[in-house]
Amino acid sequence: MKKLLTAVCLFLAACATEVRQSAVPADSSLGGRLAYRYESSDMCRGCHAEIYEQYKDSMHARAFSNPLFNAQYFKEVVPRAKRDPKFAAEARKCVYCHAPALFMSYSGMIETPEQAARYETGVTCDFCHTLSGYAENGDYLQNPSGKKQGPLKSTSSHHAEYSGFLQVAEYCGSCHNATNHAGLEVKSTYKEWRESSYGKSGNVCQECHMNKYGYLRDGAAEFNKGKAAHINIGYGDTEQKTHEKLYSHAFPGAHSAAQLEDALQLEFKIGRRNADAQSKFPFVLHVNNSRSGHKMPTGSSDLRLLWLAVTAATDDGTRFPVILHSRRIAGAADYSVAGASSDDATVLGADVPAGSRLYRSVFVDGKGRQTLFQYDSVKNVFDNRLNAAEVRSEMYDVLLPKGFSGQITLTATLNYLAAPSSVTRRQKVADFKPVVISTQQKRITLVPHLTE
Repeated sequence: MKKLLTAVCLFLAACATEVRQSAVPADSSLGGRLAYRYESSDMCRGCHAEIYEQYKDSMHARAFSNPLFNAQYFKEVVPRAKRDPKFAAEARKCVYCHAPALFMSYSGMIETPEQAARYETGVTCDFCHTLSGYAENGDYLQNPSGKKQGPLKSTSSHHAEYSGFLQVAEYCGSCHNATNHAGLEVKSTYKEWRESSYGKSGNVCQECHMNKYGYLRDGAAEFNKGKAAHINIGYGDTEQKTHEKLYSHAFPGAHSAAQLEDALQLEFKIGRRNADAQSKFPFVLHVNNSRSGHKMPTGSSDLRLLWLAVTAATDDGTRFPVILHSRRIAGAADYSVAGASSDDATVLGADVPAGSRLYRSVFVDGKGRQTLFQYDSVKNVFDNRLNAAEVRSEMYDVLLPKGFSGQITLTATLNYLAAPSSVTRRQKVADFKPVVISTQQKRITLVPHLTE
């Protein structure tokens, strides 16, 4: 009994330390939107160790501290916000989603990293599990009972209670749809989902991004089973209920290679076995986005790049030119082919091979120039991203030597880049690495054209 009391005292002392560390600073000049002091996510680790380990490496945990966001916010958004009230509102929106507990705890504008360091940033455990809705002015509504909200109906207690709000897509939509100070929609993931077959059939965000694998397998979500908590102080761990559906808190998405790999599929469609009279061998490549409940790429679509690289070669390594059929609209800039736009040399640099089919959303600034920065954007002039559940057909020709016969191998690779190096170098942060989403090969034996 004495050992148990000692353990309990040590546990409570640790909790008190965590509360003091995570509390709003005792400074009357720092006005907050609520009196509640959010608890540190570290405080959840004792009972929810496995969930905490998933969360701490997630982009939710690093939403504010990730280098690209941090550099853009403090180097570009804050200086403008000090000069222009419109940008001040933009700066608050940034904090609203990238550090919501900070947003609710401090009503002023965060201008320095030192200010932010006084709070826990990112999308924290306590913020999400005390959220009960959204006010008319957009502020978050906190659960008045003070209990932690959760999706498990059988766990109501002095500490936690069931909330269906955590299981609806609207819970995610507040931050995964956004407009900038110019009223331009710059993030549309929630809207894309809502208008898709996934949205209409009720497959919500959490079913994909919080399941065991981070995506649906054969159209179904698979979840881990087990205990939501492991409490060993004063209670037997065996008393904790085993649940059939435990949500993962890794939140894989645009920055997760495991989530991206095989998120889309490629398939060659071959209609003939010889070249035409011009020595062109035509084929179709299907790009299948049926596994995604939103467009690809999505999120900060001004930054995201998705492109196809296709080659044709013989066994001895001889390569033949592969020509992509144009989708260009007369009089319009062709943003769907890398290198075709006059802005591509600056925007894409050497990140995307010239001539590749490129899927992206293009924003322009007040001068009509392409920009990769949402806070400079005034208009969306192009968007050929793959819709949710869409299968896009791309047509190509292989240019063969006259009279060619023999075997060739077609190779298609679908690549993804979270942001081009023109952005990362401007912000002086590390470049993102391209991710190969899908690769497909097709070996074909060709015969000469009938007239040859």
